[in-house]
Amino acid sequence: MQCTDAQQKVNEYFESSSEYWKNIYFDNTLLPTFYQDRHNATLSWISQLRLPSDARILEAGCGAGLLTIALARDGYTVDALDSTAAMLQITRRDAQNHGVQDRVRLHAADVHALAFVPGMFDLVIAIGVIPWLHSERAALAEMHRVLKPGGYLIVTADNNARLNRILDPLLSPALTPLRAAAKCVLRLCGAWSPDPGFQPKRHYPHEVRRLIRSCNFREIDSCTIGFGPFTLFRKNLLTDASGVAAHRRLQALAQKGVRPLCRMGSHYMVLARAVPYRNDQRCP
Repeated sequence: MQCTDAQQKVNEYFESSSEYWKNIYFDNTLLPTFYQDRHNATLSWISQLRLPSDARILEAGCGAGLLTIALARDGYTVDALDSTAAMLQITRRDAQNHGVQDRVRLHAADVHALAFVPGMFDLVIAIGVIPWLHSERAALAEMHRVLKPGGYLIVTADNNARLNRILDPLLSPALTPLRAAAKCVLRLCGAWSPDPGFQPKRHYPHEVRRLIRSCNFREIDSCTIGFGPFTLFRKNLLTDASGVAAHRRLQALAQKGVRPLCRMGSHYMVLARAVPYRNDQRCP
């Protein structure tokens, strides 16, 4: 699939589901709880950075704009970028509703090619973006380029080592080769579509750490967010309320650094700092 085709499929998906991605932050069921916790963890990290009030912040892939608006309400000026017009419209409307439109600058653009001068930002945020990129390295190289030396990066990835996938035999990463072989047989029999569209990617934590290091970022902190839904052969084992309760208990243990839970949540989050390139080095 060509890069432009992949990006078009991503744009079409988010255009058609923009209201869902806004409303998910106000739902009290299990999966929305993960996104709300991820949002709160991001704001907590940013608070700990103690950025000056005139810091330049870029949210790459702002989605429905909740994080951008929260930062604008805290007094920051935020450049909010997204490739989906519907997402930018929601962000613009909500910025006006909260009276922070003067502190939100909207950009329709692709994170793989940022139209900003080098060294412009103190912080770049890319929450829920990496799974949808056709080139993670190209996007991270652009984020590094627009950050000031020593500037901060917060990114998240969908964790392929998430606990609920490991526990379900039909989802376990260990059985990926077997599932791939089965799909190949089904395609040969005409019972499997060869092109389901662009699917969000999952990464192991070590892959994300290696990726950001290769693009000259130094990790400061990391964590995982979200446990569940727990299934057996794709059948839910818990009610939604019980699932939320189980997530809360496991998340509390993960936040205390209990291994291996601290690396087994659904979303892997990294706080990193941009290291200057040496000798014309660039992200490969």
